[in-house]
Amino acid sequence: MRAGHKLLKLFEPDIIASTREHMHRALHPVSARKLHIELEQDKSWDALREKYPRGVKEVHRFGDTKFWIKRNVERAQDLSLDRGPRHHILDLGCGPGYFIYIAQKLGHSGIGLDIDEQPIFRDTLGLLKVHRVVHRIEAHRPLPVPEQKFDLITSYLTCFNRIERLPDGNWRTWSPDQWQFFLNDVRSNQLRESGMLLLEFHPQRNGELLNAI
Repeated sequence: MRAGHKLLKLFEPDIIASTREHMHRALHPVSARKLHIELEQDKSWDALREKYPRGVKEVHRFGDTKFWIKRNVERAQDLSLDRGPRHHILDLGCGPGYFIYIAQKLGHSGIGLDIDEQPIFRDTLGLLKVHRVVHRIEAHRPLPVPEQKFDLITSYLTCFNRIERLPDGNWRTWSPDQWQFFLNDVRSNQLRESGMLLLEFHPQRNGELLNAI
């Protein structure tokens, strides 16, 4: 019974998708190490880490170029951005800008969209030469109309759909009606006809994880 159970788990959709992603990375390698070395040739990164000392939480998270280059190379490969046609990309909640930076290195174009609250994000976006539109995503509020529509819109570990924290530590989030407004706006004003929207959110404290494509 145990062997049979393990065999069934091998064919679960999440495991199949994860295996496919790992195989793709192995067969189509992109050198995160090379990209990291190239980035760190700009000594402005040393100045940034001096400006935000290591004891500052944001530096450990966003000044660690090696970690974020590797993470976003994997994200880009999972989306097949290392092969196939060139895309124009919008990254919602772009943060420090590493994902758009990697996408640009792979031959794509793109911009980020986020609020302007973290000074370190302003600095990293400048060093990465990633353009950001400052905008707060809110229910029943359309996104800024772009100069040209996007082939791909992504959002990674963002929480713009959160409304308020509940007593149990989870969040009250957008209603179906609020999501419908957002999706209609994206379809009508943001995405090209054959474009794709990929959203991945922080999990709730109860373990619930929302992923929508």
